[in-house]
Amino acid sequence: MSEPSPNPSPPPGNEPAKPSLLGRLWSGFQFLVALGLTGVTLVWLLYFPPKADDGGEGRPERPSPAVVVVGPGRIRIDPASKLYEQLAVVTLESRSVRDAILNTSGTVVASLRPGAEKGVDYWQFNAPELLTAYTDFEKAKADVTFASTQLKAIRELAEVRVKAQDKVVARLAKLVEIGTDSQKDLDTENANLLQFTITGRKDTYEAETAVRIARRNEAALSRQLQQAGLEPDLLRSITSDDDIVMAEVPEARVTRIKVGQQCEARFFGVPNKVFSGEVARLSPVVTRERRTLRVLFKVKDLEDDLRPGMFAEIGLGTDKREVLRVPADAVVHVGRADYVVVLIKGDLWQVREVEVGEQQGKDVDIYSGLEPGDKFLGRGAILLKPYILQATQPEQASPAKGKHP
Repeated sequence: MSEPSPNPSPPPGNEPAKPSLLGRLWSGFQFLVALGLTGVTLVWLLYFPPKADDGGEGRPERPSPAVVVVGPGRIRIDPASKLYEQLAVVTLESRSVRDAILNTSGTVVASLRPGAEKGVDYWQFNAPELLTAYTDFEKAKADVTFASTQLKAIRELAEVRVKAQDKVVARLAKLVEIGTDSQKDLDTENANLLQFTITGRKDTYEAETAVRIARRNEAALSRQLQQAGLEPDLLRSITSDDDIVMAEVPEARVTRIKVGQQCEARFFGVPNKVFSGEVARLSPVVTRERRTLRVLFKVKDLEDDLRPGMFAEIGLGTDKREVLRVPADAVVHVGRADYVVVLIKGDLWQVREVEVGEQQGKDVDIYSGLEPGDKFLGRGAILLKPYILQATQPEQASPAKGKHP
């Protein structure tokens, strides 16, 4: 038996078919087409990257901001934004009120008390130094009166002496002419006339000096009384139906106070009663320590309820007047200024600086910056404070390129 061959030859008729030329060409064509499509796809993706899914059709790639600062003091608010729904647009109207334009505290410093005897009234003060200053001032006034009276009497006396001596000299001169009297007697009377003239001038000068000193002393004590808090002229005009109340107004608000303004005072010692009065005097200087201005009021006290030293809450400027009043929420405080957002037109708003007064409940008075008929943001204005801060800084509030306020 013979061993099989290690590499037997395939049987006849089973040889593998060789690829034809057409098949090879077709395969090469398919490879080139696939390669070209792959290259086109890569180029498309390189120059046209796919957009991120925005979650829906027709929506912008990024939502537009609700508020945009478009220039110094100007902003735009999108009326279609959610923020705008939280804002309230209010039209400014003038009101007629009697509310106080300024509230401050004060105390009764002086009261003219009716005396036991009819027509003899006396002053009571809230501090010993006031009593001392007033007593010294009254004494200085009496000294001026006395010195002035003395000056008048001395002038009259000097004039009478000189006139009488003139008559003596004239009569004696005639007697000397007719030889009845001697020239020596005439010379003596002329010397007496000169003596009376010199003495009269000296006495008059001394009396005038005394008057000047008394008046200078009176002026010094008057200033001392003013520094203590009282005006001498005011004390002279007060009756027993009035009391003097003193308050201190901050320096920044002194322009709101004027002599003759009406006021209302409520005293802690006399509850449930309102006393009417008026501004009587304004101090000529501002206190150095507290930077306040002293204001003196005349307050009617017909029933003699008040006493020196009583404390009070005083409302100044209770005269009937027209005011502009806005909700306190409409005023945004930035730095040292207050601002209100006022509508210009459409979606354009102006950040306008205003001067505010006292708060009256939930409202606040506006002294300048707004006019009747202005439309402004009431509720929700505080939400715009970052944009108001930016709009009030010129270096940061320049309008963007291509935009117009």
